[in-house]
Amino acid sequence: MEIDKQEHLELSHDHPAVVYGHKPCLTREAKWLCIDKIYSKFHRPNFYDIGGTYIEDVADYWFTFRTEIVGDIFLFHLFILKKSEGSFAVSLSANSELTFDKKNTQVAFLKNNQKEYNIQREESNNGHPSLDYIVTYHFTDLDVEFLKDRKLYISVDFPAFEGLNSNIINDIKCNHDYRALLEEPFASDFCIESADGIKFKVHKMIISAHSEVFKAMLKEETAESQNNYVKLIDVNGDDLRCMLEFMYTGTVNDLDKVDFVSLLMLSDRYDLKGLRELAQYALAKQINIDNALDILIIADMYDSDMLKRETFKFIKKNKKALHSVTFKEVNNANIIKELCMYLAS
Repeated sequence: MEIDKQEHLELSHDHPAVVYGHKPCLTREAKWLCIDKIYSKFHRPNFYDIGGTYIEDVADYWFTFRTEIVGDIFLFHLFILKKSEGSFAVSLSANSELTFDKKNTQVAFLKNNQKEYNIQREESNNGHPSLDYIVTYHFTDLDVEFLKDRKLYISVDFPAFEGLNSNIINDIKCNHDYRALLEEPFASDFCIESADGIKFKVHKMIISAHSEVFKAMLKEETAESQNNYVKLIDVNGDDLRCMLEFMYTGTVNDLDKVDFVSLLMLSDRYDLKGLRELAQYALAKQINIDNALDILIIADMYDSDMLKRETFKFIKKNKKALHSVTFKEVNNANIIKELCMYLAS
């Protein structure tokens, strides 16, 4: 898998825009967090320092992380410490998808698309700076093996804090469970109907907070906003229910009954990054000899590097998957070429 075709630094821990240990890095110039020896740190769960940023010669922020192993999943919990009091915002890589540069085998990084986190604090705890949790990234054992002998880079930026409205939206985004409002939609102000006629009363603020597509749809001048109603003519009730459940709770129940192919499609259409990550992970866990090529086609269709990589790995270990009827029906020459190159590597 190659890196995205977007602007990246010549990644090196001594670059002025890279946060690494006590090396001077100005807050306004910070673009990447650099974590070295990440493989061994995953296998020795503990707290570890990343490094900090500065305003001139004054310490500003400090990043730390904690590793954890749950079953066969490796978790990377990221924290930030602000040296001064007051609220602030930080943007970080939005998901756990690993990418790399074939020309530089010493680095790996999380995709450069970012999510903004607003941290609200009225004052520090007893006058001392406090450590704030930001986000958790998750990796498979294959991901961690891939990170052996590599430094991991995480995209970072410090946007201006945008005030109350941004805080409200961010509050909805971060780990809050509004299931009760979905099941008993008190004060709902919008209705979404599925293709099979099932109607869901929802809240504009919640769906707008999670989806830029719904946010644009609900601007005052649109017909949907004026009518407080939209019908999704190609989304069935079960899939719509799962999508809304994720928006309101941050997760989906009864995972064994969920059509994650449909949820991947919906996450792509409505720009739901968290749901996309969940769907990709679930589909990667469902790969078997019978469906590997079907999932590979889906991964390519929705530009999922993570899912494509996991499918390639599975097929390389289980070449019987190539005898599937689907193989004869694949008409995407690029996919076949990529698969052949991977099998030959």
